[in-house]
Amino acid sequence: MCKIAILSDAHLLIQAERYKDENTRSPRGELSLQNFNRVISQIIAEEPQAIILAGDMFDEREKGGELIADSEAAKYWPEIRSEIKRLMSSTKYGIYALRGNHDSASVLKELQDFLGDGFQFVRDEAREICGRQVYFLETRYRQGNYRIPDEELPGEGEILIMHETIPRGIPGLEQEIFQKLGQRFVMVLNGHMHHYAHGPLDIDNLYSLPALIPSRQLKNNFTVKYQWPGDLQPEVRNSPFGYVMLNGELSFRRYTPIQSIVRMEIKGDTPADVISGVDEIYSRLMEREDRNNIWVWISAEGVSFKDTVAREANKYLEINTMDIDVRAKKDTRKPAELKGMDKIISLSDLQAKVLSSMPWPDREVAQKVFDEIFTASNLSKRPDSNLSRYLFQRLLELSATDYGVSQENLPGFLQKVEPLWKKR
Repeated sequence: MCKIAILSDAHLLIQAERYKDENTRSPRGELSLQNFNRVISQIIAEEPQAIILAGDMFDEREKGGELIADSEAAKYWPEIRSEIKRLMSSTKYGIYALRGNHDSASVLKELQDFLGDGFQFVRDEAREICGRQVYFLETRYRQGNYRIPDEELPGEGEILIMHETIPRGIPGLEQEIFQKLGQRFVMVLNGHMHHYAHGPLDIDNLYSLPALIPSRQLKNNFTVKYQWPGDLQPEVRNSPFGYVMLNGELSFRRYTPIQSIVRMEIKGDTPADVISGVDEIYSRLMEREDRNNIWVWISAEGVSFKDTVAREANKYLEINTMDIDVRAKKDTRKPAELKGMDKIISLSDLQAKVLSSMPWPDREVAQKVFDEIFTASNLSKRPDSNLSRYLFQRLLELSATDYGVSQENLPGFLQKVEPLWKKR
């Protein structure tokens, strides 16, 4: 039986970061290339006769959404092409590539021109690979719920390779489309989700493909998880990264990356609580000998701004903080009596009235003010000069960046305002 390795979602060029030295790659980018080299060697050792790339192996955009500059991609591309060539040369039938939603067709065409007949970029067509009919459905991905018109769907076949959002608790391609394709094909293999799963949506012949290696596009994969508050005993999982091998049956081949992927879930009542949680967990991580090879993703509830968390996390320079997701804590709003009004209005009602009356971007600033300043706790305190001073300073900090003060100039701006406060 012919053995086919199926790889997906390495997101190699998303590691490209704007670096001062044109010839220097970021440590994160270096680590991704090292992982790519190791996993390619692992695949070659299994001696597959063909390789399928199921999308998002490369990238045309940085994490922030900007197109990757040629000067940045040029630092990575020669080694990436070299590894792809090494992989292709180890097979009998070569590599067949599908475009994912992060991939550029021009990148895949360039690879095809560079590598020759051993690399085929396939779009909405079937190919015979190792005696098996494989259809490559180019991505129709869109944000939110979406569908693919019937006339763009393939007919019956043996194996379907696709790259769409499976709607498991999130918006995505209509479930009816997956069911229809599951009825038309013997096996449906879908990238994009970054998790290996057999039978999502209760479709027994549908498989979700894993992310090949860690990247900045994490999608909740992790090997270690901390929750705060709690006993700080981490949840440890086997690596979710790897590829699948089709050799009669389909099987998941795990790849254990060089770095530990740490997810932190921190819930606090105030920003100070969140900072305490960050300090406690990072202090634990600093005790590890592999702290230089830790990538951290933070989910924080109780604070409105990434910068509040980032300032604290950045004190631990040996640890790579990859991304921070913040959510203001949804307090139970207490009625607040407002002088000069003939009735009591709840804080939530006041917030709704104010926000609905304001245009963008003023509404965004006002939302921040309600989340961190006009809280039930602050409004219930007896006013004094210290409280007024704190609230005024916090108001400046929250709003200054929205009105032209850059983040790096914010400390200097606040220092200049300080003497004016004292003179009031």
